[in-house]
Amino acid sequence: MKMDIELITTLFRTSIRMATPILLASLGGALTYHAGIINVAMEGLMLISAFFSVVFSYLTGSAFYGIIAGVVASMLISLLYSVFVSFLKANNFAIGFAINILISSLTLFLMRVMFQGKNAFNSPDIAPIMELKINTENYFLDNYLLNFSILTYLSIAIAFLLAYIIYKTSFGLRLRVCGEMPQALTAAGIKVGVIQLWASILCGGLCGLAGAQLSLYNVRMFSRDMTGGRGFVALAAILISGGKPKRVLFISLLFGVFDALSIKLQNEKIAPQFALMLPYIMSVVVLLLFHLKMRKQFGKA
Repeated sequence: MKMDIELITTLFRTSIRMATPILLASLGGALTYHAGIINVAMEGLMLISAFFSVVFSYLTGSAFYGIIAGVVASMLISLLYSVFVSFLKANNFAIGFAINILISSLTLFLMRVMFQGKNAFNSPDIAPIMELKINTENYFLDNYLLNFSILTYLSIAIAFLLAYIIYKTSFGLRLRVCGEMPQALTAAGIKVGVIQLWASILCGGLCGLAGAQLSLYNVRMFSRDMTGGRGFVALAAILISGGKPKRVLFISLLFGVFDALSIKLQNEKIAPQFALMLPYIMSVVVLLLFHLKMRKQFGKA
């Protein structure tokens, strides 16, 4: 019985840890989704943040400066993405994939230059993101509510904040109209590109937090393409949820559970390749079920 409780606790804590970067990236992508942009560059935004978060955390000995560096790097790349998509009217999928490839190559090049040809870098001098360290001596509180990364609590707060901003504020109204009926904004004298620009910058900031969480808390290192498709998992969460922040929160937690199960299965007598595939298989299955449900609803209409 005690072993079962410990197993459940381990799976729960791992699920929360793995869900946090997906949640942060999904919330950022939800902003651009409502602005009329399906952001496929989130993978690259998370990766560039993960790299600079590790570098500056290592150089300064401060996780705070690492997070700031990661967020700034991600926002700059997101700004570049928005210029091409919102103002130059380039295809967002083409630019998004181009940025992902660019960041993958750039981070590998910089790492090999800075850290003597390595494909991965870790060091005890990399300062990790702090946890909310509170010991109440209550097993449930200490393991299920407390002692997680500060970015985990921040991500949950951001989910509810964005739900309010998107549906209860004038900026949120403009954001939604930007995606649903951009002609109305243009008629009102509001530039669609400016709204999309701000959405992309905010998306970059949240993807920056996601990358920092991944490299300064989840694994405390940087390795080649370490995001491992999480940007596309975040995109799946956005499409399934319709960009609604509270639904994004739930779906991100679900994907976190799949990630935790894949880690657990790697320790069992199961092919490790299958275990690593599990989160992405489930993403495809969930997207397929969502698509079939939408087709059924449209068929009834």
